[in-house]
Amino acid sequence: MATNSLRKRAPSLPIALFTLSCVISGCEGAGPNPPDATLSSAAARGAGARLFAAHCAICHGPDGEGNGQRQSFMVPAPANLTLPPWSQRAHASRTFLAIRDGVRGTAMASWPTLSDPQTWELVAYIESLGQGR
Repeated sequence: MATNSLRKRAPSLPIALFTLSCVISGCEGAGPNPPDATLSSAAARGAGARLFAAHCAICHGPDGEGNGQRQSFMVPAPANLTLPPWSQRAHASRTFLAIRDGVRGTAMASWPTLSDPQTWELVAYIESLGQGR
């Protein structure tokens, strides 16, 4: 009887370990899948640049290098978005979640007022910041 109850609980152990690792690392899951057409779109990057100037540059700086007007008041300092992982498409979903949900343990606020398409436009623009480096 005890063996049967252990067998029933065994599949949940990997799930529990995964959940614990996500809690410890701060991840909230893989995140949504990026729409490739948006990430590759010059129009999306342009819209993202306007959103960035309006919402993000005050902390991350006009070029995304983490040197905005408010950066001296923040510990830790705002991320330099021109460097990986922020500038890599492989991390687009994480960038999306950081914008939408904020980043625990930092001054990065959540932006739930931005729609998903607007958030993806920001991601497209942020990815473009690291190109050519």
